[in-house]
Amino acid sequence: MIASHRHRFVFVKTRKTAGTSLEIALSRHCGPDDVVTRISPQDEVLRAAAGGVGPQNDDTDPRSYAHMGARRVIEMIGRETWDAYFTFAVERNPFDVVASSYRYSARKATFTKSFAEFVRTPRRIKRLALNQQLYRLGGQVVVDEVYRYEDLPAAVADISARLGIELDVPHVKQGSGPHYRELYGPGDAEIVAERFARTIREFGYAF
Repeated sequence: MIASHRHRFVFVKTRKTAGTSLEIALSRHCGPDDVVTRISPQDEVLRAAAGGVGPQNDDTDPRSYAHMGARRVIEMIGRETWDAYFTFAVERNPFDVVASSYRYSARKATFTKSFAEFVRTPRRIKRLALNQQLYRLGGQVVVDEVYRYEDLPAAVADISARLGIELDVPHVKQGSGPHYRELYGPGDAEIVAERFARTIREFGYAF
């Protein structure tokens, strides 16, 4: 999460949506009073190399953290400031989100679950499904814009224009990799569809 007073924006960081790449790009334009939350040590190295501002002013009340939802950000900066700033998040096709999360976990030598087992692990799917709650209050979207991960280049261009800054997000330029459908077996898509029904319906996503 980044709350920038210099450029009057709040970035609500969702999971598996190029959030860290976007956060690093945004942090390059942050001022000394902006709230910048911590990312992994490896990603902090990348941020430093990119000339981004590291974690700062995150000893707030409530305590700031990477995947901080709208409710807690509003508690931190106040509703008046929230309403005055440009607030945004990124959403992604849930079928792709789950596949991306699995591939990330599968890189670890100690990870032994099959994709079918992963999809049927409630705590993992529940955590990923929290994305939609991060940018809502009382079930209603409260950010000014929820960009689609699938349209990320256009989203980056729009954010740059709105904020009057030039964002360089390397992730946008990378290849898409294997299609998420390759991982899905019998019954897997139905489980994801049920758990992410609202996001799929509201954003028009499909398997």
